[in-house]
Amino acid sequence: MDTSAIGQLRVFLADLRNAIGVKATGDIPLKEAFHRAFAKLPDEEVALGNVRAARLPACEHLESCYGNLSTAEPRLRDLVKSFKQIEPMLAWYNRTGSTSSSFNENHANSIVVGPGALLPSDEVQIGVTIMAPQTTYPDHRHPPEEVYIALSRGQWRQDNGPWKEPGVGGLIYNPGNIVHAMRSGQEPLFAFWCLPLS
Repeated sequence: MDTSAIGQLRVFLADLRNAIGVKATGDIPLKEAFHRAFAKLPDEEVALGNVRAARLPACEHLESCYGNLSTAEPRLRDLVKSFKQIEPMLAWYNRTGSTSSSFNENHANSIVVGPGALLPSDEVQIGVTIMAPQTTYPDHRHPPEEVYIALSRGQWRQDNGPWKEPGVGGLIYNPGNIVHAMRSGQEPLFAFWCLPLS
């Protein structure tokens, strides 16, 4: 990868930090998880990983998500602009263990920073999810805590609690090992997530 790719990735990460950071103020666990994740980003000297870029069918919904954000607040428009620059470099994948072909066609994830990712790191994982309309990402859990920023309408749930919609630009905090899920409605769901791994 050339230096322009590294520069584009750094701009994206700065825009993501800015978009989350401006709202990560009141909820203390969310705020602390956000700061833990971004404190663990690799330094400027780390080379980009050798990732084989690949798209999945659900990625066709990215363009409508971009369009829906054309009148969003400037921080979110900046984030979308910088993400569009790095998206062609990403390797998209389906959730591990899913046997549903319709679910596999209707969602895609990509890890931007993390083990084996575009920016390799064993300390933090930063990624993106896109889901077609009327799709539910099923209950799952993982040891690291997690912060999402929603770039579309959509709903999130923890344990057996009610579904909640954070709104475009809203934040979601999942404590470590909590069961959680998300679902799209009439439009695709588009979100970024950050997990401090250590």
